[in-house]
Amino acid sequence: MAKGEELDRGLRWSVAVVLLVSFLCNLAVLFVPFMDLRRGVMTEPYSLFRSVQMFWSSGLYVLAILVVAFSVVFPFAKLAVLAAVTLAGKPDARLREWLHWAERLAKWSMLDVFLVCLILVLTSDQVFVGATPLMGIPLFITAILLSMAAGEVLSAALRPSRGENDRPPIPPRGSWLLCSGFALGATLSLPFLGVADWRLVDRDYSIVGLVPVLWTEGAWLAAVLAGLFLVGTPVAAWMLSFASWWRLRGGDDNDELNVWAAGLRRWSMLEVFGLALAVFALEGDHLMKTEMRWGALLLAVTMLLQRSFDFALTRRRLVDDED
Repeated sequence: MAKGEELDRGLRWSVAVVLLVSFLCNLAVLFVPFMDLRRGVMTEPYSLFRSVQMFWSSGLYVLAILVVAFSVVFPFAKLAVLAAVTLAGKPDARLREWLHWAERLAKWSMLDVFLVCLILVLTSDQVFVGATPLMGIPLFITAILLSMAAGEVLSAALRPSRGENDRPPIPPRGSWLLCSGFALGATLSLPFLGVADWRLVDRDYSIVGLVPVLWTEGAWLAAVLAGLFLVGTPVAAWMLSFASWWRLRGGDDNDELNVWAAGLRRWSMLEVFGLALAVFALEGDHLMKTEMRWGALLLAVTMLLQRSFDFALTRRRLVDDED
């Protein structure tokens, strides 16, 4: 069968094993705490269900529902979709559509992981509060990354080849891309949150600064996650977008570059981190008082500029195809 019509048998078996491991990790995370959270002399475990309980008891019902939806229900629903596609071998249009959405939304399961990362960083070297990472963090990260990788493999295997008569889009204005590059650099380097609590040592934190603090706290996999998907992947995606735009200006084919750039953007987790930051800003007062910094605003600006550039590229492709 041609590419995009049916999955190879060997590939299906490999993906099935990956999905099984991801399922077992997701199941374990329901019972294994992410960290021990200390406030004063009291220490309590922080788990998925504990975070939901804290949100609900604080009256933050929407946030509790978000955590349940993205970190409890959605991972298993996503695995069910991937398993259905794998078992089908030759999935129909409905299964392909479900796979598309499962792939696009997969990274949002990381919401609770980034909440934990924020708590670990903000409580680092503080006297009145503290946190110790536990096995739940690497288990959950492993579960999500494995399911994301399985989705990418299935989508790549089912993606139809580009037609010979397809025409490249007209390049959009590069000013949007240039502005998004400056905004991205500022987002990663400027502080996004600061401790503003008289009981605690005042500190400001940037996204780049998360990595060494998480590593020092013993959350090594979380540090690697932050370095790869909050810093490395967004920067690489922007560089590929720039290369794609540059090739379009010369009239060259950029389809392969766009595929890689789109894939990297799916793995870029700045949006998920932004939501976790918003959740912490609303709910974190019970732990410590914090203040938003310029980096948080620039994070939203960066996402808006990048989406505007992507939209312009898509619109020009459609217009070009209609001519």
